[in-house]
Amino acid sequence: MPEIHASELRYRRLFEAAQDGILILAFSTGKIEDANPFLLNLLGYTKEELIGKVLWEIGAMVDKNAAIEAFDTLQSTGYIRYEDLPLKTKQGKTINVEFVSNAYGVNGERVIQCNIRDISLRKLSEAALLHSKNELEKRNWSLMAYAHASMSLSNANDEADLINSVCNGIVDSSPFVLCWVGLAEFNAAHSIRLAGLAGPGKKYAQEIAVSWSAESSDGLGPSGRCIREGKSVVVSDILEAPTFAPWRDCAQKYGIRSSVATPIYGDSVTIGALMVYSKIPNAFSEDDIRLFENLANEIGYGLHAIKRRIELAQETRKRTQIELQLTKALESTIEAMSKTMEWRDPYTAGHQKRVAHIATAIGKEMGLDEARLSGLHLGCIVHDIGKVAIPAEILTKPGKLNLLEMQMVQQHAETGYEILKDIPFFWPIANMVVQHHERVDGSGYPHGLKGDQTLLEAKIIAVADTVEAMASHRPYRPALGLEAALKTIQAGRNTAFDPAVVDACLHLFQETDYQAPF
Repeated sequence: MPEIHASELRYRRLFEAAQDGILILAFSTGKIEDANPFLLNLLGYTKEELIGKVLWEIGAMVDKNAAIEAFDTLQSTGYIRYEDLPLKTKQGKTINVEFVSNAYGVNGERVIQCNIRDISLRKLSEAALLHSKNELEKRNWSLMAYAHASMSLSNANDEADLINSVCNGIVDSSPFVLCWVGLAEFNAAHSIRLAGLAGPGKKYAQEIAVSWSAESSDGLGPSGRCIREGKSVVVSDILEAPTFAPWRDCAQKYGIRSSVATPIYGDSVTIGALMVYSKIPNAFSEDDIRLFENLANEIGYGLHAIKRRIELAQETRKRTQIELQLTKALESTIEAMSKTMEWRDPYTAGHQKRVAHIATAIGKEMGLDEARLSGLHLGCIVHDIGKVAIPAEILTKPGKLNLLEMQMVQQHAETGYEILKDIPFFWPIANMVVQHHERVDGSGYPHGLKGDQTLLEAKIIAVADTVEAMASHRPYRPALGLEAALKTIQAGRNTAFDPAVVDACLHLFQETDYQAPF
């Protein structure tokens, strides 16, 4: 008995000191039997106002019917939880709580304990986070401005068209009231030419005097410093920036409070500045500055568009020629690898080329484009290149291979991958090679890949390899014939082999005039 008394005393202390609300309800009636001080303070009721009343009659439950239904659920299941439940205080204020109720036995009787946690502050934090998110979403205009600028580069006919299009894209949304581009004049005065502008505050740009000379007060502003130093200059608040004094009165007249200047480059030399002005102070985040720097770069590219396009066209022609030469060189390398393999294994001479012939025909049946067919062809003619690591006596053994020998042969897929993986093909040749013995149900090797884990090209090679191997003579058996090969792949449709590849192969051999290379 003393132990029970001590336990009850500890519980009562915890009950009274808890920083979450606690209600004790009668299991059969739902009447409140006890409430801790935290809950009384949270809801604004006295204990006398709560004891003996059912929970949904005290006014705290915003939705009385839902509370009654919840009590029925609690009686039947012994547990109920609400992540976010609205409660109303005695003063009429709605608060959000996390509400958890459990039914359990005490001294032979069942009671219900409701734990109530105030999550109002958390909800406020979530609301603040949502507000911040909304503010970020409002900056989506910047992405549209960048897209607008990019389109201007390809569509603009002249300097003014390009620059004004970019400026209009920037001031299309609040809080930016002015955007202008100044180009550096390389004269004695180091003047800045106004090349384009947009926005409700554009008269400001037309009225001020600026230069990029370090010897003149006109050159100490953000545009002059930007051109002279070749880096972005931010004025967070024109009312506080001493270097902005010569232009402060005029800027205030047009509602300007902050600005950013970003450098425009031409041939790695600063040739001008992109100026953006906001009607609020501290308007430019690091992301905004990076954005405007990107736009300034785009303007620089656009101003040299004709030269750039000519150079790009010349470079493209050279690159195309180099790529063609490289492709031919890679094809020649593959051919050499294939011949090397065939010389080591005379019994399978021509096997890889015959597989390539069949696989390419299947690929055409499946609608692969020419570029992909080229890659498939190359993958086929080296799909067994890994056999260079297998002793010749095993490759040419006339009888059945033992387990160890079979494991050595199966290793050729991964060996082939290691040989080819670092060659800069335009196609995933190495992956075709390592995967050509995988099966769609995962029963293949070396990695037991399933379904779409395997390249389509590897699935095609698997079918073509099986058909060619069965239809051709091998040192350990005579040719089994095309009919047996086709029955094998049909039997393996959806298990060993991809169904679409099997269907294409069957159609190729049975319903077209395709001539097999064996």
